[in-house]
Amino acid sequence: MKKYVVYLMAAIIISGIAYTSYSAYQTKQDQQQMKAKQQAEGGLETGMKAPDLEIEQDGRMIHLSDLTDQLIVINFWATWCPPCQQEIPELNAFAKSTSIPVYGINVTTAERRLSDVKQFLKKTPITYSVLYDTKGQSEKTYQLVAMPATYIIDQTGTIVGKHVGPVTQEMLKEMVRKIGG
Repeated sequence: MKKYVVYLMAAIIISGIAYTSYSAYQTKQDQQQMKAKQQAEGGLETGMKAPDLEIEQDGRMIHLSDLTDQLIVINFWATWCPPCQQEIPELNAFAKSTSIPVYGINVTTAERRLSDVKQFLKKTPITYSVLYDTKGQSEKTYQLVAMPATYIIDQTGTIVGKHVGPVTQEMLKEMVRKIGG
């Protein structure tokens, strides 16, 4: 009977060690996959503090941090970018169907001229706020490797959602739903 108890205890200890080792291995694998995903997509990731930007709104300079007193969506775009143009109706629809502010941040330094952006906006109806990164901060600060790039930022200024490439209204709604917004 004593041998049975000793073998049982040994089996329990070995199982515990195996489980702990596997759990540590799995955690390390998950971290490596996340790092690979970050490198592939580029840019900042969810859970990070959203860097502040000095951007132009209605002819005056403001700080992005001044807008984050509530959940917001920011979308980096350029007029010459076909996927950016493709998603504009989707962003319009999302902005119209929710109370979450959408800010389209035009990466103005990637444009030929600011007047090109103004001409584009005359032809293309955008119902959400358009801001201008005339100082060229967003590409470096947000580590943009592709446009469009969309971020959801919460009231604490933390990135809680991210998508590189064109978004749809449904994608944005699902992202917001997942974060409890």
